[in-house]
Amino acid sequence: CKKNNVKTCSIVNVIESSIARTSDFVLPIHAGPEIGVASTKAFIGQMLVLYILAIKISETRKEISKMDYEKKIEDLKKLPDLIKETLNYCEGNTPIIAKDFLKAKGAMFLGRGLSFPIALEGALKLKELSYLHAEGYPAGEMKHGPLALIEEGMPVVVLAPRDDYYKKTISNMQEVI
Repeated sequence: CKKNNVKTCSIVNVIESSIARTSDFVLPIHAGPEIGVASTKAFIGQMLVLYILAIKISETRKEISKMDYEKKIEDLKKLPDLIKETLNYCEGNTPIIAKDFLKAKGAMFLGRGLSFPIALEGALKLKELSYLHAEGYPAGEMKHGPLALIEEGMPVVVLAPRDDYYKKTISNMQEVI
């Protein structure tokens, strides 16, 4: 990029990093020092910074109103409480779900649209923490290979938020079943 005189922007957790020093613009995530291998907080921080950048660009270009921009920012401020609520909800179910992974040779994570990169990240986190083979796939590509890999005892995690892809993702989940 530098050779071709292209401006660069980095999203970093460590503002003194070599990437930050060589970038024209730096967007810090301020997630704090890494404690373990699975850097979930850095991933979430990067996504949040990209989201904020995207909505700010949208507002500047008049693609969304100032009111919509402010509402999205206010919604983001609710995120810590929503994460706590989700973790509390999952706490009792986690041991039950974990049993499905105990004897598994591998696992598959499926998602469509914006959920596909989350499926990839979920598979990565499972690999990093459990040393279990895991792959993320686009749910819409199930018939083109991944479906043949599913066998009895293989956990499949399906990300199905109620978005435009919800019905199709549920259909893919039925194929897996």
